[in-house]
Amino acid sequence: MRGQMHLRIPGLVLLGLLCGAMNLRAQVQAGSETTLNLDGSISTGYAGSMTNQGPDSQGLTYGGTGNLSGSFHSAQFLNFDVAPFFNQSRDNSGYQSISQASGVTASANIFGGSQFPGYINFTKLYNSDSTFAIPGLANYATNGNSQTFGVGWSANLKRAPSISVGYQQGSNDYSLYGAPQNSTDDFHSVFGNAVYNVDGLHLSGGVHYSSSNSLFPQLVTGEPTQHVSSDTTVYTFNVTRTLPLQGNVWVNFARDSTGYDTLGLNSSESTDLVTGGVALKPTDKLNTQINFDYNDNLAGSILQTFTGTGAVVPISIAEAPSHSWGLVGQAQYALLPGLYITGAVSHREQIFLGTSYDSNSYSGSVNYGHKFLGGQLTAGATVSENSYGTDGGSMLGLLTNVSYIRQFGAWGVSGSFGYSQNMQSLLIAYTTSGYSYSGSANRRIHSLILTLSGSGSKSVLSQAQGPNTFTQAYSAGLSGRWLGVSGGYSHSTGSGLITPVGITPVPPGLPPGLLTAVSYGGTTYSASVGSAPHRGLSVNGSYVDTHSSTQDPSLFSNNKMQQGYVYMSYQFRKVYFNAGYSRLLQGFSASPQPAAMIATYYVGVSRWFKAF
Repeated sequence: MRGQMHLRIPGLVLLGLLCGAMNLRAQVQAGSETTLNLDGSISTGYAGSMTNQGPDSQGLTYGGTGNLSGSFHSAQFLNFDVAPFFNQSRDNSGYQSISQASGVTASANIFGGSQFPGYINFTKLYNSDSTFAIPGLANYATNGNSQTFGVGWSANLKRAPSISVGYQQGSNDYSLYGAPQNSTDDFHSVFGNAVYNVDGLHLSGGVHYSSSNSLFPQLVTGEPTQHVSSDTTVYTFNVTRTLPLQGNVWVNFARDSTGYDTLGLNSSESTDLVTGGVALKPTDKLNTQINFDYNDNLAGSILQTFTGTGAVVPISIAEAPSHSWGLVGQAQYALLPGLYITGAVSHREQIFLGTSYDSNSYSGSVNYGHKFLGGQLTAGATVSENSYGTDGGSMLGLLTNVSYIRQFGAWGVSGSFGYSQNMQSLLIAYTTSGYSYSGSANRRIHSLILTLSGSGSKSVLSQAQGPNTFTQAYSAGLSGRWLGVSGGYSHSTGSGLITPVGITPVPPGLPPGLLTAVSYGGTTYSASVGSAPHRGLSVNGSYVDTHSSTQDPSLFSNNKMQQGYVYMSYQFRKVYFNAGYSRLLQGFSASPQPAAMIATYYVGVSRWFKAF
């Protein structure tokens, strides 16, 4: 919207087109083997914005959307789709953007019906909105420009390996409303894969390289600039073969080389991982399986788990022996239809940062799924005994889950519950415990449908002091032929890692002192309403209010976001009369800037067209 007001002459010309000229049908002659389709919309109206981030603006504006698709020779030979849009926002269209966003998306497929298919894709967005996520809460709003480009090709020849290669790149330059600095993120990746079947063996392998550079928002990092660069190269090779007794055997190899540089700390690790197993089904009721794995650099795998998310990981893995290997055998037997029992035995040894760990585990489980008391019941329970080393003692573990679906009169009800206690995690020196639940109910009340839902979960890392992960969410809605209303509440606390798109929860089972995590917590309230009281008329509105806090060792921030909008559209034949208003208030106490306030409004008309 900024810098695009006061376009009065183009807007008046466009208004004339809206009123009359679009009744014409264009005729395109593009050759005997080319087919083209073009449709879209054009719009004009009066728009304005009010903000404490710069000067207010108002005046005539214009915009539109388009979709050009087609093929050459045949759709299997070449087909393409190009979709540009200009000056689109939530106030005057279905685009979920506060600002007047513009851009284009395009894709093409070539030789799709041959042994050598290929593709190409491209996206370019200007002044568009996206989100910065905090787990379990409403997302915070960002604004910026982004671009992606990708190309790929395949070769599928008979009696030869099937090969596919591709390249993808992208960049994002964005700002978090209410934060003082711009953030950037760009990546490049290239891959090649091959698949081949020979003498009963299924062979596959490939290589994937990716690199990224990111600059993170200041409010959650506590640093003036927080730049992270990383690169990863992964090689894979897999072999599978079928066996008698409805069985198969497999071996997989992967080498992962990862490096990163952030806050003056840099590190690189290479990990070789071998996994394999054999599965047999001696009878219709009995399934057996043996699995093994070996990791020559367990510490490197932990580092690679973090860097794979794009997170800030200011840690350095000490030069010390580190590896892991394990062996698991299990058997499952079907006692009755829907009733299964399983037994398993496993042994695992790990050396992490020079310290040795080992464990033996024995487990038994029962799983049942069947109709029960007029509904459908699914339940399972696993009990395990885990012994640790020669003097580490033993510990009982428990994992349960149950779900039930049934109709009670006019109510349709479903629910589930799960509980875990002392379950082994990535490092066997630690265990996790927790619970989760969910439920929903719905019924018809005259011409309306009432829907209620709720869910929650909690995860605790044993043998460690630190924040637990806890989430809960509840919602209620009432919908009918012409009216729908809903409301929701969510609460979340935990610890996570900073990535370019938000905070991601820390993987469970890692030593708390290994890295610096960000603690988060907050509450979100939301409400929405939609109505279509008359043919062609629709009115929609929503409001969300979220308050959260983020904290690392050097910075604490109280954060807030309030966002609401109302949008009205009335269709008369192919003409739409649109009006809308949106408002965003977003701020962070750690930011030297005041909370950002942006309000926009729009009143205008748009015309759908199909040119050819």
